[in-house]
Amino acid sequence: MRRFFMLTIFSLMLMGCDDQPAAELKSWIEHSRRQVQPTIQKLPPAVVFMAYTYKPADRLDPFDAKKIYATSPADSPNAGALQPDSHRHREPLEAYTIDQLKMVGTLHRKGNSLALIEAEKIIYQVRLGNYLGQDLGKVVKIEEKSMDIDEMIQDATGNWNLRRIQLSLKEK
Repeated sequence: MRRFFMLTIFSLMLMGCDDQPAAELKSWIEHSRRQVQPTIQKLPPAVVFMAYTYKPADRLDPFDAKKIYATSPADSPNAGALQPDSHRHREPLEAYTIDQLKMVGTLHRKGNSLALIEAEKIIYQVRLGNYLGQDLGKVVKIEEKSMDIDEMIQDATGNWNLRRIQLSLKEK
């Protein structure tokens, strides 16, 4: 009985199939082919590159570390003048990158401005001179909707440079 029932359902499904939609589709494809003429664009001429042979007779090796130091400003009079304070105690916000910190507001008390910084859903009060971020960032300016931070970064030659970034107020 079950086999008969399955055969009946299968035959009803096959009766629903018709060649008519396929014939309409074929005629539409033929009609479209007749109307559209393909255009073949010519390829641009191939660019010929000249081979270069490197002859290291009296040249510096491009992968030698001496090349970096030869062009570095290490010989300048103020090279090495900027150094981080290695004896300073680390502050809690120095454990986060600047991307993980979010400025959510400011407070003004007795002429002093404080920035409110959120890190991992905890709000911290930051004053001028506080450090934050993993690049030795020091807060140098606090305004109503932003704060400026001077970060100390070390270049390839070992010299320390200041980079000023701005952390802006994030509105919800």
